[in-house]
Amino acid sequence: MCCDSADAEMVADVLRIAGAEGVAIEPAILLDDDADFTYTERTDVPWTVRGTVPAPFEVSARRALRRHLTSLPLRTPIGRLRVLDVRPEQWSEAWKRFFGVLHVGGRTVIRPTWEKYRAKPEEIVIDLDPGTAFGTGQHETTRLCLEALEDVVAPGCTVLDVGAGSGILAIAAAKHGARRVRALDLDASTVAVAKENAERNGVAARITAAAGTLGEAWAWPRIAQTACADVVVANISSTAVRAMLPAIVEAVRPGGSAVLSGFLVVDADAMVRAARRAGLRAVTRHDGLEWSSVLGRRPD
Repeated sequence: MCCDSADAEMVADVLRIAGAEGVAIEPAILLDDDADFTYTERTDVPWTVRGTVPAPFEVSARRALRRHLTSLPLRTPIGRLRVLDVRPEQWSEAWKRFFGVLHVGGRTVIRPTWEKYRAKPEEIVIDLDPGTAFGTGQHETTRLCLEALEDVVAPGCTVLDVGAGSGILAIAAAKHGARRVRALDLDASTVAVAKENAERNGVAARITAAAGTLGEAWAWPRIAQTACADVVVANISSTAVRAMLPAIVEAVRPGGSAVLSGFLVVDADAMVRAARRAGLRAVTRHDGLEWSSVLGRRPD
Protein backbone atom coordinates (compact mmCIF):
# COMPACT_ATOMS: atom_id res chain seq x y z
CA MET A 1 0.00 0.00 0.00
CA CYS A 2 1.10 3.64 -0.45
CA CYS A 3 1.38 6.15 2.38
CA ASP A 4 3.08 9.35 3.43
CA SER A 5 6.80 8.90 4.13
CA ALA A 6 6.25 10.05 7.73
CA ASP A 7 3.63 7.32 8.24
CA ALA A 8 5.61 4.41 6.76
CA GLU A 9 6.99 3.07 10.04
CA MET A 10 3.54 3.07 11.71
CA VAL A 11 2.01 1.24 8.75
CA ALA A 12 4.84 -1.29 8.79
CA ASP A 13 4.29 -1.95 12.51
CA VAL A 14 0.60 -2.65 11.90
CA LEU A 15 1.50 -5.17 9.19
CA ARG A 16 3.82 -6.95 11.61
CA ILE A 17 1.08 -7.06 14.26
CA ALA A 18 -1.24 -8.54 11.60
CA GLY A 19 1.16 -11.46 11.20
CA ALA A 20 3.40 -10.35 8.34
CA GLU A 21 6.56 -12.48 8.29
CA GLY A 22 8.41 -9.88 6.29
CA VAL A 23 7.83 -6.15 5.84
CA ALA A 24 9.57 -3.83 3.39
CA ILE A 25 9.45 -0.04 3.22
CA GLU A 26 10.21 1.20 -0.30
CA PRO A 27 11.04 4.91 -0.41
CA ALA A 28 10.39 6.99 -3.49
CA ILE A 29 13.81 7.86 -4.91
CA LEU A 30 15.23 10.35 -7.35
CA LEU A 31 18.25 9.09 -9.31
CA ASP A 32 21.11 11.45 -10.08
CA ASP A 33 21.88 11.06 -13.79
CA ASP A 34 25.24 12.80 -13.36
CA ALA A 35 26.62 10.45 -10.71
CA ASP A 36 26.67 6.66 -10.59
CA PHE A 37 24.79 4.97 -7.73
CA THR A 38 23.63 8.31 -6.30
CA TYR A 39 20.02 8.90 -5.31
CA THR A 40 17.88 11.06 -3.06
CA GLU A 41 14.88 9.87 -1.07
CA ARG A 42 11.81 11.91 -1.92
CA THR A 43 9.42 12.70 0.91
CA ASP A 44 6.96 14.71 -1.16
CA VAL A 45 5.48 11.65 -2.89
CA PRO A 46 4.01 8.46 -1.38
CA TRP A 47 6.19 5.58 -0.22
CA THR A 48 5.23 1.91 -0.59
CA VAL A 49 4.94 -0.54 2.30
CA ARG A 50 4.70 -4.27 1.55
CA GLY A 51 4.15 -7.19 3.88
CA THR A 52 4.12 -10.96 3.38
CA VAL A 53 1.65 -13.02 5.41
CA PRO A 54 1.16 -16.80 5.34
CA ALA A 55 -1.76 -18.10 3.29
CA PRO A 56 -4.65 -18.19 3.68
CA PHE A 57 -5.16 -14.51 4.53
CA GLU A 58 -8.84 -14.70 5.43
CA VAL A 59 -11.41 -11.96 4.71
CA SER A 60 -11.87 -11.37 8.44
CA ALA A 61 -8.13 -10.79 8.88
CA ARG A 62 -8.12 -8.34 5.98
CA ARG A 63 -10.99 -6.36 7.50
CA ALA A 64 -9.26 -6.24 10.86
CA LEU A 65 -6.10 -4.95 9.19
CA ARG A 66 -8.01 -2.20 7.38
CA ARG A 67 -9.74 -1.13 10.63
CA HIS A 68 -6.38 -0.96 12.42
CA LEU A 69 -4.85 1.09 9.61
CA THR A 70 -7.71 3.60 9.49
CA SER A 71 -7.49 4.10 13.26
CA LEU A 72 -3.88 5.29 13.06
CA PRO A 73 -3.05 9.00 13.56
CA LEU A 74 -1.75 9.26 9.99
CA ARG A 75 -0.58 12.48 8.38
CA THR A 76 -2.49 11.63 5.20
CA PRO A 77 -4.90 8.80 4.35
CA ILE A 78 -3.25 5.64 3.07
CA GLY A 79 -3.81 4.40 -0.44
CA ARG A 80 -5.67 1.29 -1.42
CA LEU A 81 -4.79 -1.92 0.39
CA ARG A 82 -3.96 -4.50 -2.25
CA VAL A 83 -3.72 -8.21 -1.46
CA LEU A 84 -2.02 -10.46 -3.99
CA ASP A 85 -1.54 -14.21 -3.88
CA VAL A 86 2.12 -15.08 -4.46
CA ARG A 87 2.99 -18.56 -5.66
CA PRO A 88 5.90 -20.11 -3.74
CA GLU A 89 9.11 -20.23 -5.75
CA GLN A 90 11.19 -23.38 -5.66
CA TRP A 91 14.46 -21.54 -5.11
CA SER A 92 16.41 -24.78 -4.72
CA GLU A 93 15.86 -25.24 -8.45
CA ALA A 94 15.07 -21.74 -9.75
CA TRP A 95 18.60 -20.36 -9.21
CA LYS A 96 19.96 -22.88 -11.68
CA ARG A 97 18.62 -20.92 -14.63
CA PHE A 98 21.35 -18.33 -14.00
CA PHE A 99 24.12 -20.89 -14.59
CA GLY A 100 24.48 -22.62 -17.94
CA VAL A 101 27.26 -24.18 -19.98
CA LEU A 102 30.15 -21.70 -20.21
CA HIS A 103 32.78 -21.69 -22.97
CA VAL A 104 36.14 -20.18 -22.03
CA GLY A 105 39.03 -19.65 -24.42
CA GLY A 106 39.15 -22.07 -27.31
CA ARG A 107 39.04 -25.43 -25.58
CA THR A 108 37.62 -25.13 -22.05
CA VAL A 109 33.97 -25.77 -21.16
CA ILE A 110 32.46 -25.43 -17.68
CA ARG A 111 29.30 -27.49 -17.27
CA PRO A 112 26.93 -27.43 -14.29
CA THR A 113 26.06 -31.02 -13.45
CA TRP A 114 22.38 -30.54 -14.28
CA GLU A 115 23.18 -29.51 -17.88
CA LYS A 116 23.86 -31.88 -20.76
CA TYR A 117 26.70 -31.12 -23.16
CA ARG A 118 28.49 -33.11 -25.87
CA ALA A 119 32.11 -32.03 -26.00
CA LYS A 120 34.01 -31.51 -29.22
CA PRO A 121 37.19 -33.57 -29.66
CA GLU A 122 39.51 -30.66 -28.77
CA GLU A 123 37.53 -29.53 -25.71
CA ILE A 124 37.94 -30.35 -22.04
CA VAL A 125 34.81 -30.24 -19.89
CA ILE A 126 34.89 -29.27 -16.21
CA ASP A 127 31.85 -30.38 -14.22
CA LEU A 128 31.35 -27.72 -11.59
CA ASP A 129 28.35 -26.47 -9.63
CA PRO A 130 28.24 -23.06 -7.92
CA GLY A 131 29.14 -23.45 -4.26
CA THR A 132 30.76 -21.79 -1.29
CA ALA A 133 34.27 -21.62 -2.78
CA PHE A 134 35.38 -18.98 -5.26
CA GLY A 135 35.81 -20.15 -8.83
CA THR A 136 32.87 -21.11 -11.02
CA GLY A 137 34.16 -19.52 -14.22
CA GLN A 138 31.68 -16.68 -13.91
CA HIS A 139 34.27 -14.20 -12.64
CA GLU A 140 36.50 -12.56 -15.22
CA THR A 141 39.76 -13.36 -13.41
CA THR A 142 38.95 -17.07 -13.42
CA ARG A 143 38.24 -17.00 -17.15
CA LEU A 144 41.46 -15.11 -17.85
CA CYS A 145 43.45 -17.73 -15.95
CA LEU A 146 41.67 -20.58 -17.73
CA GLU A 147 42.55 -19.01 -21.09
CA ALA A 148 46.20 -18.67 -20.05
CA LEU A 149 46.38 -22.29 -18.86
CA GLU A 150 45.31 -23.45 -22.32
CA ASP A 151 48.54 -21.93 -23.65
CA VAL A 152 51.07 -22.81 -20.97
CA VAL A 153 50.06 -26.26 -19.68
CA ALA A 154 51.85 -28.98 -21.62
CA PRO A 155 51.22 -32.72 -21.28
CA GLY A 156 53.33 -34.16 -18.46
CA CYS A 157 54.09 -30.85 -16.76
CA THR A 158 53.61 -29.97 -13.09
CA VAL A 159 51.40 -27.13 -11.85
CA LEU A 160 51.05 -25.22 -8.58
CA ASP A 161 47.73 -23.43 -7.94
CA VAL A 162 48.03 -20.78 -5.22
CA GLY A 163 44.63 -19.76 -3.85
CA ALA A 164 42.83 -22.70 -5.39
CA GLY A 165 39.26 -21.91 -4.28
CA SER A 166 36.90 -24.41 -5.90
CA GLY A 167 39.84 -26.10 -7.61
CA ILE A 168 38.68 -25.09 -11.08
CA LEU A 169 42.15 -24.03 -12.27
CA ALA A 170 43.79 -27.14 -10.85
CA ILE A 171 41.18 -29.31 -12.54
CA ALA A 172 41.65 -27.47 -15.84
CA ALA A 173 45.41 -27.99 -15.64
CA ALA A 174 44.98 -31.71 -15.00
CA LYS A 175 42.52 -32.07 -17.88
CA HIS A 176 44.90 -30.23 -20.19
CA GLY A 177 47.47 -32.92 -19.45
CA ALA A 178 49.40 -31.87 -16.35
CA ARG A 179 50.96 -34.90 -14.69
CA ARG A 180 50.72 -33.50 -11.16
CA VAL A 181 48.93 -30.47 -9.74
CA ARG A 182 49.36 -29.12 -6.23
CA ALA A 183 46.60 -26.82 -5.02
CA LEU A 184 46.89 -24.52 -2.01
CA ASP A 185 44.27 -22.48 -0.18
CA LEU A 186 44.36 -20.91 3.27
CA ASP A 187 40.77 -22.01 3.99
CA ALA A 188 40.60 -25.68 5.00
CA SER A 189 36.88 -25.89 4.15
CA THR A 190 37.66 -24.60 0.65
CA VAL A 191 40.31 -27.29 0.26
CA ALA A 192 37.64 -29.89 0.97
CA VAL A 193 35.51 -28.40 -1.82
CA ALA A 194 38.44 -28.52 -4.23
CA LYS A 195 39.03 -32.19 -3.42
CA GLU A 196 35.36 -33.02 -4.01
CA ASN A 197 35.40 -31.22 -7.36
CA ALA A 198 38.59 -33.01 -8.40
CA GLU A 199 36.94 -36.34 -7.53
CA ARG A 200 33.81 -35.42 -9.51
CA ASN A 201 35.94 -34.62 -12.56
CA GLY A 202 37.96 -37.82 -12.41
CA VAL A 203 41.34 -36.12 -11.80
CA ALA A 204 41.72 -36.59 -8.04
CA ALA A 205 44.68 -38.93 -8.56
CA ARG A 206 46.67 -36.10 -10.15
CA ILE A 207 45.64 -33.27 -7.80
CA THR A 208 46.92 -32.85 -4.26
CA ALA A 209 45.07 -30.12 -2.36
CA ALA A 210 46.09 -28.82 1.04
CA ALA A 211 45.59 -25.87 3.36
CA GLY A 212 48.43 -23.34 3.16
CA THR A 213 50.29 -21.02 0.83
CA LEU A 214 53.80 -20.13 -0.24
CA GLY A 215 56.22 -19.22 2.53
CA GLU A 216 55.95 -20.33 6.14
CA ALA A 217 52.50 -21.84 5.55
CA TRP A 218 53.84 -24.24 2.89
CA ALA A 219 51.85 -27.47 3.18
CA TRP A 220 54.51 -29.99 2.11
CA PRO A 221 57.65 -29.70 4.29
CA ARG A 222 59.45 -32.51 2.43
CA ILE A 223 59.02 -30.77 -0.92
CA ALA A 224 61.12 -27.70 -1.67
CA GLN A 225 59.16 -24.61 -2.70
CA THR A 226 61.91 -23.44 -5.04
CA ALA A 227 61.45 -24.54 -8.67
CA CYS A 228 58.66 -26.92 -7.69
CA ALA A 229 56.38 -26.50 -10.74
CA ASP A 230 56.53 -25.84 -14.46
CA VAL A 231 53.49 -23.57 -14.15
CA VAL A 232 52.43 -21.52 -11.13
CA VAL A 233 49.00 -19.86 -11.25
CA ALA A 234 47.87 -17.37 -8.60
CA ASN A 235 44.40 -15.88 -8.89
CA ILE A 236 44.30 -13.90 -5.66
CA SER A 237 44.06 -10.24 -4.70
CA SER A 238 46.42 -7.66 -6.19
CA THR A 239 47.90 -7.00 -2.74
CA ALA A 240 48.59 -10.69 -2.19
CA VAL A 241 50.06 -11.13 -5.69
CA ARG A 242 52.48 -8.23 -5.13
CA ALA A 243 53.53 -9.51 -1.73
CA MET A 244 54.05 -13.05 -2.99
CA LEU A 245 55.66 -12.31 -6.36
CA PRO A 246 59.22 -13.21 -5.30
CA ALA A 247 58.02 -16.53 -3.86
CA ILE A 248 55.84 -17.20 -6.91
CA VAL A 249 58.75 -16.65 -9.29
CA GLU A 250 61.03 -18.82 -7.17
CA ALA A 251 58.45 -21.61 -7.30
CA VAL A 252 58.55 -21.64 -11.12
CA ARG A 253 61.10 -23.94 -12.69
CA PRO A 254 63.55 -22.31 -15.12
CA GLY A 255 61.77 -22.00 -18.46
CA GLY A 256 58.38 -22.31 -16.79
CA SER A 257 55.47 -19.88 -16.62
CA ALA A 258 53.63 -17.81 -14.02
CA VAL A 259 49.98 -16.83 -14.47
CA LEU A 260 48.84 -13.98 -12.23
CA SER A 261 45.37 -12.46 -11.79
CA GLY A 262 43.01 -10.94 -9.26
CA PHE A 263 43.68 -7.29 -10.12
CA LEU A 264 41.86 -4.63 -12.13
CA VAL A 265 42.83 -3.40 -15.59
CA VAL A 266 43.91 -0.07 -14.07
CA ASP A 267 46.52 -1.92 -12.00
CA ALA A 268 47.81 -4.15 -14.81
CA ASP A 269 50.73 -1.94 -15.90
CA ALA A 270 52.01 -1.75 -12.34
CA MET A 271 51.70 -5.55 -12.07
CA VAL A 272 53.68 -5.99 -15.30
CA ARG A 273 56.50 -3.85 -13.88
CA ALA A 274 56.41 -5.73 -10.59
CA ALA A 275 56.57 -9.08 -12.41
CA ARG A 276 59.63 -7.96 -14.36
CA ARG A 277 61.36 -6.72 -11.20
CA ALA A 278 60.67 -10.11 -9.61
CA GLY A 279 62.53 -11.83 -12.44
CA LEU A 280 59.89 -12.82 -15.00
CA ARG A 281 60.60 -12.25 -18.69
CA ALA A 282 58.39 -12.10 -21.80
CA VAL A 283 55.75 -10.55 -19.55
CA THR A 284 52.41 -9.85 -21.21
CA ARG A 285 49.09 -8.54 -19.92
CA HIS A 286 45.71 -9.80 -21.00
CA ASP A 287 42.74 -7.56 -20.25
CA GLY A 288 39.10 -8.37 -19.80
CA LEU A 289 36.39 -5.76 -19.40
CA GLU A 290 37.36 -4.81 -15.84
CA TRP A 291 39.95 -7.32 -14.68
CA SER A 292 43.33 -8.30 -16.03
CA SER A 293 45.92 -11.07 -15.93
CA VAL A 294 49.68 -11.15 -16.42
CA LEU A 295 51.67 -14.00 -17.95
CA GLY A 296 55.45 -14.29 -17.70
CA ARG A 297 58.28 -16.81 -18.00
CA ARG A 298 61.19 -17.53 -15.71
CA PRO A 299 64.45 -17.46 -17.69
CA ASP A 300 66.23 -20.76 -18.33
